[in-house]
Amino acid sequence: MKLKRFEALSLQEALQAVKAELGPEAVIVSSRRIQKAGGLFGLLSQSVIEVTAAVDRSAQTEDAQPAVTIDRSLQALIKKQLPAARFSAEQPKAKKEPTFSEQLQVASVLDPVTQHLHDMKEEIQRLRESQKDPEQALGPLRQELEGLRIVVGEVLESQLHKRVEGLPGDVLGDYQNLVGHGVNPQLAHAVLRSVVETLGTVGLGNREAVHELMRERMEEALVVSNPSVSRQYGQKIMMLVGPTGVGKTTTIAKLAGLARQQDEHQRTVLITLDTYRVAAVEQLRVFAKILKIPLEVAVSQQDFLSCLGRHQEADLILIDTAGRSPKDRAGHEELVAMTRGSFKIETHLVLAAPVSETVQMDTIRRYQSLPIHKIIMTKLDETSRFGSMYTLLSQAGIPVSYLSAGQRVPEDLEVATRQRLVDLVVGGQPTLVGAEPSLLAEVVR
Repeated sequence: MKLKRFEALSLQEALQAVKAELGPEAVIVSSRRIQKAGGLFGLLSQSVIEVTAAVDRSAQTEDAQPAVTIDRSLQALIKKQLPAARFSAEQPKAKKEPTFSEQLQVASVLDPVTQHLHDMKEEIQRLRESQKDPEQALGPLRQELEGLRIVVGEVLESQLHKRVEGLPGDVLGDYQNLVGHGVNPQLAHAVLRSVVETLGTVGLGNREAVHELMRERMEEALVVSNPSVSRQYGQKIMMLVGPTGVGKTTTIAKLAGLARQQDEHQRTVLITLDTYRVAAVEQLRVFAKILKIPLEVAVSQQDFLSCLGRHQEADLILIDTAGRSPKDRAGHEELVAMTRGSFKIETHLVLAAPVSETVQMDTIRRYQSLPIHKIIMTKLDETSRFGSMYTLLSQAGIPVSYLSAGQRVPEDLEVATRQRLVDLVVGGQPTLVGAEPSLLAEVVR
């Protein structure tokens, strides 16, 4: 018996190739659809039908040989020895194999159906994979939206350029100054256009009035929060979350020290979930020892809830979390689960001022499901342009609670105000005015 494989774009073409080479006596053993690689790195691969066919060449030789006859006397002897045996002259009818023309006719009908089923199988597989990884399904959509955003941005930029040219000379200089500090051009234009419309042509001659109104308009775009931790407001639980390296642990220590300065009788508790870094736990342990406040280490959600339950009499509970990538889905879901309990937890997203506005906005979007109640901006001393931070905070619409600029504990931490944020943009002075470094500052260093 001779076996051979044939490949073609359709089942009908494959059967025709079988007939041409092996003849109409060939029998189809199997057929399947395969992906045929081609081109550089398989970029030109395509789906083909693979048919395995067989033909028995020895059958023709056996048919040509003379039939073997049994002598009549031998037949009589056999019948005598086996009287119960019955011999039938009729042979069982062999199963009729379909002719090649019939196979071709069936193939012409089944081939489109086979292709459709194959496409459906691939689509189902793609949907299953997209369910395992939503980013795989959302990736193309995000790319398309990003491309649309770029196109729209170019159109708006062209229109904005024409509108900016219409600003009066001195106001145009103010616009260029804001953009030079990193403020989004559209936001800067909206602020100054409001100034022009309010003061009019005559009022623009008073530069002091222009600058005062400009600052007022900039402050109106910001949202700040009074993060009071006084005992008269009841227990407060603050959880600090955010990417790695933004200064969550140091900020926790500053918050604890600031609370101690405001009211030395306030009962404060530190809880750390950052068991991934031994140094982080030890750093907080030293802070807690100096401030004479308890420190709890929670390694699971159950431990965390137990810690909160043990300190229901505390006035302030500060929770430090492990720094994770915003794309860490498992870590993010763990944080979400911890904030969904019966305890009222105020989530503060910690962001570093030197990071670009685009990255910061993406971080906010990924943490939004916690949800985010307030934002703490850190490392103000590591940048000199605060326009992008101002743009981020004005567009995010999330209240800003604290600003941090330096390593002194707790001196380099202040409550955020609209005036202070605008001062950073127009003045660029991040250094906080405070006392000499305290004992805690030595621990940070």
